Amino acid sequence: MLRTEGSQVRLDNLAELKQSVHEYEVSCGEEAGLTDYLNHAALFTNQDTGDPGDKVRLMTVHTAKGLEFPYVFLCALNEGVFPSRKTRTPEAMEEERRLAFVAMTRAEKGLYLSDAEGLNIDGSMRYPSRFILDIDPQLLKFTAPLPEKLVRDARDFVKASKRRLSRQAEPAVFQEGDRVTHRVFGDGTIVAVDHEKGAYVIHFDELATNRSIAFRVKLQKL
Repeated sequence: MLRTEGSQVRLDNLAELKQSVHEYEVSCGEEAGLTDYLNHAALFTNQDTGDPGDKVRLMTVHTAKGLEFPYVFLCALNEGVFPSRKTRTPEAMEEERRLAFVAMTRAEKGLYLSDAEGLNIDGSMRYPSRFILDIDPQLLKFTAPLPEKLVRDARDFVKASKRRLSRQAEPAVFQEGDRVTHRVFGDGTIVAVDHEKGAYVIHFDELATNRSIAFRVKLQKL
């Protein structure tokens, strides 16, 4: 249609769009989708077309999948940050470990790992991530060796965390589509099972919105 109209400017714009999509597809990593491209394009400015120079490229671990860089800096490797304090099940913790592996294997020449000292915002002690402690110390070169007491306390914290994860890992008794009854909300239908959060998403007959109910809450099947 554009060629028939002879609109060269619009044809040039379309060609530029196609080239932009192609460049994004080959450089963004494994997870390339329309939403990802639109988010990328929305943040793109004329300043991004210049010489990148000697700059640091910031990205999430998910964004880095499939890419490699000469040097990678993996920051904030603390318990409660990476792995996240929101991790509630052994399966979710293994996913965090897999992401840590992805992040570390993006480096071609050098990998720099860092954690933060001191206290968390709630006053609790900051511990180095278990993903650092799991690495053979002979494979690491420390700018400042971790104090032995800190390492011991961190390992004790990780052990306690693993016990909490095991206790919280309640099995799912019901499946999506099951009809159940709750002593307060009444009868409803399970519309989803969230194993990571250990909860059912239930649409109760008498409620307008779905409710998230933990596996440990007593429900009866209808």
